[in-house]
Amino acid sequence: MSRWGFVGWLLALSPALLGQELQVDVRVNVEQLPAEARVRLVNFRQTVMDYLNRHRWTNNPEFETDEDRIQCQIEFTFLSANVNVAPAQYSAQMFVGASRPIYRSLRSSSLLRMLDANVNFAYDERQNVLIHNELVFTPLGTLLDYYAYLILAFDADTFDKHGGTPLFTKAFNIRQLAQTQATGNFARGWRADDGGGDNRAQMIQEYLDPRFLPFREEFYNYHYNGLDEFHKDPDKARRRIADALKKIAEIDARFPRSLVVKRFFEAKAIEIGEIFKNASPELKQEVYLVLRRVDPSRGNVYEPYFAGSGGGASSEGSR
Repeated sequence: MSRWGFVGWLLALSPALLGQELQVDVRVNVEQLPAEARVRLVNFRQTVMDYLNRHRWTNNPEFETDEDRIQCQIEFTFLSANVNVAPAQYSAQMFVGASRPIYRSLRSSSLLRMLDANVNFAYDERQNVLIHNELVFTPLGTLLDYYAYLILAFDADTFDKHGGTPLFTKAFNIRQLAQTQATGNFARGWRADDGGGDNRAQMIQEYLDPRFLPFREEFYNYHYNGLDEFHKDPDKARRRIADALKKIAEIDARFPRSLVVKRFFEAKAIEIGEIFKNASPELKQEVYLVLRRVDPSRGNVYEPYFAGSGGGASSEGSR
C-alpha cells in the first residue's frame, strides 16, 4: 500500500515517463484590490495551477493516474497591490489545504489546513508560464515550490515512517535559498521571527528537528495503522488513533506551542470528532480529556461529537 518506500532514491531519477503528483485547485479573491490590479491578475489562477500541476516534483511511480494525485486547495486572498512598478507587486494571504485517500474507503483524510498571512510576490501578467528553478529565488515560484514539497512530505509521512524526510529537506533547502536571496517585503514569512514565530520558516525547521521525530511517528501511526486499518476493525483502529493522540499530547507538553502540533489539530479537529463520535463511552471520554488538554481552543468543534463523554455518551456502533 505504501507509495513512498523509495522516495529518496526516486528523487534522483528522470521524471520523463511518470505522471504528476499534485492535483491543485487554485482560487483567487481580489475583492480588496482596485480595478486596475484585478485586470492584471486575470491569468494568475491558471498560471499557478499549471505550475503546480504540470511539474513533476518527485519520481514516485505510484502517481500513475489522476486518482493517485494528492488533492490540494490553495486560495489567495489579495490584500494590496503596487502596479506602479514592473512587474506589479502584491501582498496576500494564502490558504493551503491537502488531503489523501483512506485505504478501502470513499473518505479522504485532511493532511494540511493552514493560513500563511505573509505572502508577498511580483507577478507579470504577460508571463503566462512560471519558470521552475529551485536554485534561484523568485518570490512566487519559490513560495509555490516550498508548499509543493511540504504537501508531498506530509503525504509521504503517512505511508512510511519518516518517509517525508527527503521532501521536508527539499522544502528546508528552499527556505534557506529564500533567507539568503529574498529582500524587502519578499523576505516576509521566510524569517524565523515573522508573525511571532508562526511562519513557514519556523514550521519546516520543526519538522526536521530530531525532537519532533516522535510526532512524525505518531502522524504515521494515526494514518497508516489507524485510518487505513479502519475497514478491518473500527474499534481497534480507534484504539490506535487514540494512542497516537495521547502521545502527541505528551509531545506538546514537552514542547508547548510547537507548530507541528498546532498544524496537526488545524487539519484534524473535525476528522477526530467523526472518528470517535460512535466510539464506546469509555474511549470517547478518554480521548475527549486528551483533546481538552492539548487543543483547548477548539472545544466548540469537539463538543458536538463528544457531548456527554464525561458522563456516559452512548455507543452508536461502528463508524
